[in-house]
Amino acid sequence: MFTRIMTSVIGIPLVILVIVIGNPLLCYVLMAASLVALYEFYGVIKKRQHPMCSIGYIAVIIHYLAFDWVMANYFIFITLVTMATLIVLVIRYPKYSIIDVSLTIFPVIYVALMFSFLLLLRNMQNGNFWVWLIAISAWGSDTFAYFTGKTIGHRKLAPVLSPKKTIEGSIGGVIGAGVLACIYTLIYTHFGAFEVREQMLWIVVATVLGAIISQFGDLAASAVKRYYDQKDYGYILPGHGGILDRCDSLLFVAPIIYMVVMIVQSTI
Repeated sequence: MFTRIMTSVIGIPLVILVIVIGNPLLCYVLMAASLVALYEFYGVIKKRQHPMCSIGYIAVIIHYLAFDWVMANYFIFITLVTMATLIVLVIRYPKYSIIDVSLTIFPVIYVALMFSFLLLLRNMQNGNFWVWLIAISAWGSDTFAYFTGKTIGHRKLAPVLSPKKTIEGSIGGVIGAGVLACIYTLIYTHFGAFEVREQMLWIVVATVLGAIISQFGDLAASAVKRYYDQKDYGYILPGHGGILDRCDSLLFVAPIIYMVVMIVQSTI
């Protein structure tokens, strides 16, 4: 527990600094985090498959170094990555199979693309506000779920995938995230330079939706680990596991918050 707390004490200020500074630092940090997460994912599936790791790493680097072009032409980008893996499949057959092709491409989309929504939100007007809303949905709900589950949790949420998670904890996490979003919005608008109180309902809705979907993100990551009989994805964060162990729920929340913000901003 001490190690876990110390990692948070050191890591949280660094995360705050990176988000406040924004680009290009945030882009490079996300690229590094994506590469580590990709390494962790490939490390797990290597137990049974043979992903073409080099193609995945190169794709992630290109994804961030040419971020604006990639996001504007994602169909072209992912088509080129797919073609590259299929060409290697032909050249190196039968070392690689179509399963290896799939498990080369999927982690690139899962990690790099879904992390990208943090960068997209940060680049929007009032980006600092929206990025922290992702953290509240993902990590805030996780914290409330943990303590609620510890206190009153009895009924198992997903006993096979995550035996310690409870339905009561899940509900507590969603409610807690919604309350945190209200408090956060009031504090931010009091000290910040913009007014979003009139959007409070949408902010809470986005946070609650994010909190709900974050639990699926956590369980989806657990499903992969259980399939490969792996406890954690990595050990880079003492007491927390790997980047994917810490960010699995965040990867699901970021796109949801982004989509809600885009819908709301297009209607006001």
